[in-house]
Amino acid sequence: MKSEMMLDTRFALKGATPTYAPDRTFDTEHVRLEIAVDIARERIAGRCRTTLRAITDGAREMTFDAVNFRLKDVRWNGRKLKATYKDGRLKITAPSPVAADQRVTVDIAYEVTRPKLGLYFIKPNRAYPDRPTQVWTQGEDEYARYWFPCHDAPHERTTTEVIATVPDGFTAVSNGRLLKTSRNRRNRTATFHYRQDIPHATYLVTLTVGRFSQINDRWRKVPIQYFCEKGREADTRRAFGKTPKMMDFFSNFTGAPYPYAKYAQIAAADFIYGGMENTSATTQTDTALLDERVSLDYTSDELVAHELAHQWFGDYLTCKDWSHAWLNESFATYFDALFKRQDKGEDEFLYQIRSNADAYFAEDKEHYRRPISTKVFKRPSDLFDRHLYEKGSVVLYMLHRLLGEELFRKSIRTYVRRNRTRVVETIDLIQAIEDATGWNPRRFFDQWIFGAGHPELKIRMWWDPARKEMNLRVNQTHATSNETGLFWLKSEFLFLTPRGEKRFPVEIEKKSHLFKFRLDAEPSMVLFDPDHALLAKVDFPRAEEMLAVQLFKDRNPLGRMDAAHALARTGNRNSLPLLRQVLFNDSFWGVQAEVARALSGMASEEAAAILVHGLDEIPNPKVRRAIYAALRSFKSPRIALEVERRYSTEKSYFAEAEGLRALGALHHPQYPEMLSAALRRDSWNDVIRSAALEGFAASRSREWIPLMFEYTSEGRPQRARMAAIRSLMQYDPVPTAVQERLIELADDPFLLVRIAAVRALHQIGDERALPALRRLAVAEVDGRLKRLAEEAVEKLSKGIEEEKKDAKKK
Repeated sequence: MKSEMMLDTRFALKGATPTYAPDRTFDTEHVRLEIAVDIARERIAGRCRTTLRAITDGAREMTFDAVNFRLKDVRWNGRKLKATYKDGRLKITAPSPVAADQRVTVDIAYEVTRPKLGLYFIKPNRAYPDRPTQVWTQGEDEYARYWFPCHDAPHERTTTEVIATVPDGFTAVSNGRLLKTSRNRRNRTATFHYRQDIPHATYLVTLTVGRFSQINDRWRKVPIQYFCEKGREADTRRAFGKTPKMMDFFSNFTGAPYPYAKYAQIAAADFIYGGMENTSATTQTDTALLDERVSLDYTSDELVAHELAHQWFGDYLTCKDWSHAWLNESFATYFDALFKRQDKGEDEFLYQIRSNADAYFAEDKEHYRRPISTKVFKRPSDLFDRHLYEKGSVVLYMLHRLLGEELFRKSIRTYVRRNRTRVVETIDLIQAIEDATGWNPRRFFDQWIFGAGHPELKIRMWWDPARKEMNLRVNQTHATSNETGLFWLKSEFLFLTPRGEKRFPVEIEKKSHLFKFRLDAEPSMVLFDPDHALLAKVDFPRAEEMLAVQLFKDRNPLGRMDAAHALARTGNRNSLPLLRQVLFNDSFWGVQAEVARALSGMASEEAAAILVHGLDEIPNPKVRRAIYAALRSFKSPRIALEVERRYSTEKSYFAEAEGLRALGALHHPQYPEMLSAALRRDSWNDVIRSAALEGFAASRSREWIPLMFEYTSEGRPQRARMAAIRSLMQYDPVPTAVQERLIELADDPFLLVRIAAVRALHQIGDERALPALRRLAVAEVDGRLKRLAEEAVEKLSKGIEEEKKDAKKK
């Protein structure tokens, strides 16, 4: 394993140190929460009774995490006790030493009002009078401490009870089985009593309250419940309806049937994440709910499958500390892709893997590089990035391909069987693979999990006609460092000759290899990594004739996409008929969409004509939206008119939205009127209104900046507000007034708007934003936003220092 102290400083910000799971003197065995929810005062009050077992003889001191609580009473085995409460830590000293394995109870009566994190009160206000009234919790990463006293770390597993009293007419949803519901007519309240009997981490304890409609479903004997605001039942069924099918798939793949008493999904208003995998009761953003029109070419299946996969990877098995969080997030990301393979086929699965790889590559290139598993971080939320989700999922895909289907499943089943209801570290997975397969995976894990980066390969080939031999030189060209060394890779070369396809396995571990293969004739197609099983950047130029063969004969859709882009980059007009044929006829919409994107870079009338013709002939809405996006590259009045003739009749929100963006980018003579009309239209998640704003910005006309300002205002739909912030970033240079508005928005009440504003300020990189960003870096409590502000401060401060150095040199 390589030293983690040499981490890329762009990731390990100032103050980051090796972080370990906290020590424990007692083991939490059961938590019983009895709380009353006062929505009007935005307060919860009640009692938390914790049953603990002493780990060693003579244990006396214990500490609870509890932030900004008003403590009323602390009791030890029923006896009132003094405690020390400071800086979010409640320290308790037992009256006498406790023997190992002896059980004690600690009762803490408390209340919390308007917590900054962990518990959120969503209510109508003057700006948003139609907002529903809801209360929901968010415990990950370490935010449970903001709403109940606990040992708030992932290695603490406990059974739980939540007894929640809420105003009458509201429903409370929590973990586990609903044991009892009662109503108090005098107080006009209802009480819901839940019990979670399989131990789980404290960050997974949940409470959601709302005037919900409940939809019931089932998998085998497990009740499945969907909760939503009244009137959205059909949208909810569209979004969550595949849950039983997903549950069946994950149960079979892991060899462990879904373990909990129920599975609920609650659509939460203004939720600050996509979803949260609370044990047996997932909170989902209500933006995942689908109306009939959006379901034409969009699903929430990835989100729903991801959160359900967490019930195994994250809940049933939980990372021991955050340095191993990939065992939660990479697994959930890969398993949602595996469900897509089961549900929609291999092509869809591979396209998702490619998308995940691209997301990681972008972060690695533009932001920072780090090992997937590292102990060096400033706060746990720093780790929840494209390395943890997307890169980790592609690494699991590589492992899957390396082991093969049977041994990969056997490894996963061994891992789950051994570690269910336990906390896990990466070594537990390594040992499960080793025992299930006989293969030692430690080298693989050292380079892909504990090491950083990815291989960059340069491949050159030449044919020896006398020897009928293909020569291929493979070089690892990436810069090596303490984090990123030379990679050990197993892959294949594929050759197509008149006698058919032939594959040759290769193993790469040195900086340079020369491979020679005897063939019956010079091949018409040569592929490296034909199954696209490697996370690598590959430079492998081939003749246009060979790329043309690959465009039609490569069985892997990713290979056909790569061939299309390579042919388009040549700029050769002779490639246009080939690209047209694939655009119109390929069996997979993803290839068609990538061909459209490839054509957008060719900047010719012929390419534009092919794309326009595609709008007349291709019905798939996902391809159509790619075509509209591609047409934005052709700055032609004729193309603008072609878009105008078609966009308004699109059945898909997304295709229409791309048409609106194109109208602005292409400066259609009537684009102000068309986009203004679109601003007045409601749509799913404000897709149309957001596209209209982005269309105005795409025109690059500064006359629309006041309009953008108007749509950043509180009271406008939140999605449109964030679109307006993104749109303001399209102006170059960014006007001073825009920066001033973004600084104001960095204090907005809605977290996601604040994040969008700070991200924009970071991108602008103007030192005038430093005071506001420094204040945010200190005062902000949300980990994501705090890191964004810190990164921006560090970037701007470095820029100022460099300017000073340059000035001295002059």
